[in-house]
Amino acid sequence: MQDRDDDSSDSVVVVVETGIYGEAELTYRDEEISGSYREGVPVTVTISRTGPRTSDKVPIGTRTAANLRADIDGRDILLAPGRARLFKRSYRVGIQYGGRTLTLGAKNLEDSVLLDGSSDRGDNEFGVLTRVHGGGVEVLWSLPFTMVNRTIEPPTPSREDALIGIVVAAAFGTGGLSLTTIVMGAVESIFP
Repeated sequence: MQDRDDDSSDSVVVVVETGIYGEAELTYRDEEISGSYREGVPVTVTISRTGPRTSDKVPIGTRTAANLRADIDGRDILLAPGRARLFKRSYRVGIQYGGRTLTLGAKNLEDSVLLDGSSDRGDNEFGVLTRVHGGGVEVLWSLPFTMVNRTIEPPTPSREDALIGIVVAAAFGTGGLSLTTIVMGAVESIFP
């Protein structure tokens, strides 16, 4: 990952290595985050905040679906972000575009998984995305694994799926709190 400032002073550009489709460039502005591939067929994903900034904890500034607009090369993307409160499930972002459904869901405190579909079936995880300091996104695509004498072959994201997942991770962040983390923090504060 490389960082560089764009020519204009109100935006920052971050380069992300996707691992399967080359480098993607993320452009951050206060009200918009966009991403595109640096080589190959041009594809651009844009997520914009249409209302005021209501959260400093979210890079795009809101988790209210009514205040968001997203598209991939002019085609609408429907986003359904959770409220990001006490539980990992509340950090999910549902993504729908062109008849496809993806989900970005918290895996632990820092990482999120990109799923093919609306729930984790055990064989539909594209990979793990982690938003890092400076706005970059680290990508670790899933590898085949064996479970009960059966090899599970994870799906490979399309070029569009991968870019949408990366831009959504950049816009909303990754990771989330689990009930276990909350309980352990409370126990540690009571019994040092």
